[in-house]
This record gives sequence, structure tokens and C-alpha cells, in this order.
Amino acid sequence: MNKFLFLLAVIYSSSAVSLEIIGVKDAELQSLYLYNGSRLTVYPEEGALVSVQGKANKRVKLDIKQSGVVYFAPGIRIVDLRAKDPIITLNKYGEGEFAIGFSLLGEKHISGKYKKSIKYQVDYVD
Repeated sequence: MNKFLFLLAVIYSSSAVSLEIIGVKDAELQSLYLYNGSRLTVYPEEGALVSVQGKANKRVKLDIKQSGVVYFAPGIRIVDLRAKDPIITLNKYGEGEFAIGFSLLGEKHISGKYKKSIKYQVDYVD
């Protein structure tokens, strides 16, 4: 009887894989120099990567939530934060990556704290 319960627990735990973000790789920006009014566009291929893990072959949606104005550094504001493909299909191992691009806008004056968090939320579509 104990072997049956153990086998049932193993099968149930492997089928109940939750969807989670397993890593975020930041964009590597070389020689960043922005002045008042200048803009730098970072395309998703060069931007950040959000790695997720969940059930194999399932479709996953990424929602990016930011509250208010988000600054990359003093005088540099993040605008147009977006995923290249907001919906992806996980591979046969249950892994996938979202490529995120954004624009940086140089500003002369800053109000408030410049470090605010950007929250990523992932959910199954199907």
C-alpha cells in the first residue's frame, strides 16, 4: 500500500508543475550617454530576457506592470517597455524565454526616486 501511495505522489507532483520565472537577464548597454531629449532604442533582441518554466508545450503570456514613471538611472527614463512576443509556447522541456525591448529617454530634471521595480507576471493562456 505504501508503494502505491508513493507512486501516486510522484506522478501527481510531476504533473502539477507550476509556472514560474526562473531568471531575468538584464540588457548589457555599452557606452551609455544620454542628454536632455535624446533617445536610445534597445530592441528586444538586445534587451532583457525573462526565462520561464512550466508545463511542456503550453502557451504562456507575459504581462509587464510598472507603476508611474520608471527611471533606469538619474536622468534616464524607461519608456515603451514591451515584449517582442507577449505570448510564447514552452518547449518540450517546459522552458521558454521572453525578449523585452525598451527605449531610454534622457531628461534634465528628475522628480522622486529613480529606482522603482518593474513587475513581470506570467500566466497560462490555454
